[in-house]
Amino acid sequence: MSIKKQVWSFTIIFLFLGNSTILAQGEKGEKRNNPRYILVHLSYSFQNPGADLSNRYGWNNTTGLGLDYLSGENWIFGAQVDYLYGSRVKQDVLSTLRNEDGDIIGNNRSIANIRLTQRGWNANVLFGKLIPFRKENRLLGLRATAGVGILQHKIRIQQDPASLVPQTTGDYRTGYDRMSNGLAFTEFIGIQKISKNRTINFIFGVEMVQGFTQNRREWDFDKNAKDENKYFDFLIGGKLAWTIPFEIAAKGEDIFY
Repeated sequence: MSIKKQVWSFTIIFLFLGNSTILAQGEKGEKRNNPRYILVHLSYSFQNPGADLSNRYGWNNTTGLGLDYLSGENWIFGAQVDYLYGSRVKQDVLSTLRNEDGDIIGNNRSIANIRLTQRGWNANVLFGKLIPFRKENRLLGLRATAGVGILQHKIRIQQDPASLVPQTTGDYRTGYDRMSNGLAFTEFIGIQKISKNRTINFIFGVEMVQGFTQNRREWDFDKNAKDENKYFDFLIGGKLAWTIPFEIAAKGEDIFY
């Protein structure tokens, strides 16, 4: 299935679930007296890149922090920040520094063992719905959210401490790191479980990210030019989060863990 079809499929599912939940609420004007919650998430995900991003990186990992407000009707309003890191960089941005044997010589005239890795982050605000599986436990159900924010990524140049390469240190490194960022949309669909005794609390599902990015550096040294292109970046992967729930009393005066 193509990336565009995946995005459209998720959008249709999300809208269908939201509309179905609204219709199932019962008579118009009915009020519920369910408690509200503040949910704190500590997450890990494994992501595979697509579109233009796959030309630069292989798969990556993320660790993140999220904060949600869960209303009495199970609407979700929140924010999350994920830190991206990976060790698979496909573009050799240091090619112009290599000799005929493919090595880079450091300041002590020995071969420098430089590594290229991926670093970045994705920050967004989100909105969604938690649809319970059973009426007895409204905190166990299908979670669907959509968010908007900023995606940023760059190539990190990890120096060899025994053989430093001055051309890639200080301000010079910005000519090689391809730092790119731009508007991004994030969607998630999966299972959320918060047990009644609050001992087993987690979220697990599939997350997708679409970023509309551009290189923000003034000059790429290896290309001897400024990159004016605009890119479509795509990420998809599984996400697991440990959740800490805080219950808000009906009057909004106290918070209980």
